[in-house]
Amino acid sequence: MRKPQDDLRYRKTEALIQKNFREMLAEMDYQQITIQELALRAQINRKTFYLHYASMDDLLHKVQADTIKRFLEPVKDARFPDDLEKIVHNCYEFSESSDKLDEKILNSKGHCPIAETQIESGDIPCFAEDYARYPADKRHYLLLYINSCLSSIYRQWVKGGRKEPMEDMIQFSIRLISHGLL
Repeated sequence: MRKPQDDLRYRKTEALIQKNFREMLAEMDYQQITIQELALRAQINRKTFYLHYASMDDLLHKVQADTIKRFLEPVKDARFPDDLEKIVHNCYEFSESSDKLDEKILNSKGHCPIAETQIESGDIPCFAEDYARYPADKRHYLLLYINSCLSSIYRQWVKGGRKEPMEDMIQFSIRLISHGLL
């Protein structure tokens, strides 16, 4: 039996939902968006929305996951800690070349909440092997540490008006992440 996702109409409708959702996210806070308004803009029935997504949070998670996949694509073969510079460069370069919505998804606090779904270590292949020296129950902390450091430094740099050259910020971020305050 044919899956609905294989149907061209299904894929076009899903793309239409995501396109209108992204436009709405760029215009307003996530909490202000309703399924009814999204369906109206996409010119679909509310029931059609539910054929594709269980909830607005489900749709948000899909959009966020797609952004994160595009973000990680250039560093999919990177290994930590050897390729830290490549990873940090990618963070800054992707963020600088992103549209407003991708930047909002990746860098903002309080404007576009990241779904509460826990990231599984298998979802991030760029660190799957090289950080095996860390105990399995501690590996996710390493990912959180890198993500928190990079996103916090980058957000503060943007908030401060990007006064320092990007390359200086990349080198500073690498030094802080790999050596702390030493």
